[in-house]
Amino acid sequence: MRAGEPLLVTASDGVGGRVNGKRVRWAALRPAERLRLVAPGGGSMLVAVRGDGGPFTAWATVFERASDRIRDRFEPRFPTVNPHRLRHSFAIRTLEMLVEGYYAQAAKLVKDTDADAALALYLSKADPLMVLRDLLGHSSVLTTEAYLRRLDMTRIYRNAYERAGQTHGLAEIAAAEREADDEFSDEFEDAI
Repeated sequence: MRAGEPLLVTASDGVGGRVNGKRVRWAALRPAERLRLVAPGGGSMLVAVRGDGGPFTAWATVFERASDRIRDRFEPRFPTVNPHRLRHSFAIRTLEMLVEGYYAQAAKLVKDTDADAALALYLSKADPLMVLRDLLGHSSVLTTEAYLRRLDMTRIYRNAYERAGQTHGLAEIAAAEREADDEFSDEFEDAI
């Protein structure tokens, strides 16, 4: 492996991967080589290196110790944090930001033009869940939905919808809410 040239990684796993077409164990790479590892889509593959130059893989221990210190010093009810919980937090927060932006754009279009413009935005832009699906590397939006749990998603979409309406002064949202509430209460009374 020539010095300075990027090292393209494919077919990687916890032990090693194909580096410029040749199978290599991560532990066999020198620190200078690890810095040059490039993912197939671009970007560095380096996450962390131990003091001896080997790949750092003890993340579970780091998170467990940090959680223990927080519980001992500050908050006894603090949960044990792990890398997967951070991934879930990333997913929830990213979906919140995507949905907020999406609804804000639609509300601004409704206010500035008409409802047809908002429909055009809806039909022309990528669904926030599909963007998140791609960021998480899921094969299906259904996997992403199951991952986020239905209650989290409902809360995220409803909050973003309400904030967008309030920010852009759309009174129709409040009227629509009242109409839906009235319709639901009529159905409920009929059922009794």
